[in-house]
Amino acid sequence: MKKTILTILALSLLVISLSSCASKDKPPRERDETYIADIDMFTVETFYLYGSFGKGKPKIHDFTFIFSPRTNYIYVRGRIGIDQIEAGFSYNERQKILEAKDKYLLEYETKNLTTQKPSKKNAYSLGDVPVRWGVAGLTHSADTTYMTNVEYILEGKPYFRILFQQAKEDNGSGDSSPRVMVYISPSQWEKIIEACNQERLVELTDAILAEADEF
Repeated sequence: MKKTILTILALSLLVISLSSCASKDKPPRERDETYIADIDMFTVETFYLYGSFGKGKPKIHDFTFIFSPRTNYIYVRGRIGIDQIEAGFSYNERQKILEAKDKYLLEYETKNLTTQKPSKKNAYSLGDVPVRWGVAGLTHSADTTYMTNVEYILEGKPYFRILFQQAKEDNGSGDSSPRVMVYISPSQWEKIIEACNQERLVELTDAILAEADEF
C-alpha cells in the first residue's frame, strides 16, 4: 500500500515538473490587432482641441491620448464640463475613424463638404466605444455610440466632429454618460496621425521594452 502511495506521489511530482517546464517554454504571444506587448499603458501626446458638453458652445480642452499595448487600444481622456471623460478606441475602431477622416479631408480639399445639419444620414461613420466618466475620477462606465460628421463652428469653419451619445451605466444604476462633442481641424488631424499612427505606437512600445531590458 505504502509503495503504491509513493509511486502515485512520484508520478504526480513528475507531471507537475513537466507542466512547469512546458509553461516556461511557452512561446511569447504573437502581436495582432488586439495585442502588442505585455506592458502598462503610457501617454502618447496631449492635444488642445475644441469640445462641447450637452448644448454648450465649443471651448478649448486638453485631450490626452494614452496607449494600452496589452489591448492595442488608444484612450482619449479629457475634462469637459464638470466631468472627466475617457473613450477607448480599438484598432478596428480607429481604422473606421481614419476612413471617415479621409472622406472629410477629401471633401474639404475639393470643397464638397455638406452644409446640412449633422445627422445619421450624412454621417461619415458610426461606431461603439467604451467610455468612463466622473466628477472626481473615472468612476462610471458604459458602452456608447459615436457618430462622425462635419460641423461648421468658429466663424463657419468646417470641423470634423465626433459626437459621443449618452448611454446608461453598465451596472444599472440609472446614471448616463455625458453627451460630448470633439472637433478636429485638418491641421490638427495631421498632428494626431503623426503622433498616434500604429507604426509609431509600436515603435514607442519597443523603445520601452528595450529600455527595460538594458543590463
